[in-house]
Amino acid sequence: MAGAFFDLFGIEPARFMKTMFEVSLISMFVLCFAHSTWVHGWKRTLREFSAGFFLTAVVENLGVLCGAYIYPGFSVYVYATPLLNPLSWVAIVYIVIEFTNRIVYGPRSLKTYEKDGYHPEAREFALFKGSIVKTILLLAVIDASICVMIDLIEDPLATIYNWWLWVPCEKGVVSIGPGVIDAYNFDNHVFMTTPDNAVLRFFAGFFPDGLRYPTRILGIPLINFIDWILLVFMFSFSFRWVESKNGWGEIKKTVVLYLMVIVIMILLPVTILFNI
Repeated sequence: MAGAFFDLFGIEPARFMKTMFEVSLISMFVLCFAHSTWVHGWKRTLREFSAGFFLTAVVENLGVLCGAYIYPGFSVYVYATPLLNPLSWVAIVYIVIEFTNRIVYGPRSLKTYEKDGYHPEAREFALFKGSIVKTILLLAVIDASICVMIDLIEDPLATIYNWWLWVPCEKGVVSIGPGVIDAYNFDNHVFMTTPDNAVLRFFAGFFPDGLRYPTRILGIPLINFIDWILLVFMFSFSFRWVESKNGWGEIKKTVVLYLMVIVIMILLPVTILFNI
């Protein structure tokens, strides 16, 4: 039945699904941005979403450039990473943070909404006898745990359908080159191979015999899930900590958050070298 529908309109099912994948994730970002603007105000929303986008776009591009994976056949890119990737990451983390607030605080979480200019005091939401740092650590751990569970579902499915591809664990293979991956389900072969670049040459020196990331879960390197936990945890902690500073102005909050994001971008790529 479905095949007849696609044949009737001359649509290739695989291309249709990949396009809908892009459209749906970009749409999810737009909806989350609109929701956050409505309930938290545009200043906090712009700070959270732009910092998250910047962080993810840089980290994901480093992953592609170092030879760990590629994102072939998409329509819109931020250099070597599809636009949908950082957009969807920001949207998912936003949804998870909102969900975690409901789990921990219940109806009180609605006070975090700054509609009509309401700004809650940090102590109103502090657990552990009023320790805001311990509270934020707990919330960030929950955020990271939920996100990695989502990734345990999303990543294997995307890999099966060739939406993103990991470097094979083969002797002497340190990146994805011509003929390493057989393309299917798309006709746009952009970024079918790792771009030749200085980042690739630097990291290749740490894997002289190939066999990159031998420990895999459902075909995905274990380091991917470790990075997901670390990335979400560090960003969630940074964002929540900055937003708890009610005495800070908007500019100071934005500057401090971006400085913390830059620190994350410096620290996280080190995990690429953990060949586990």
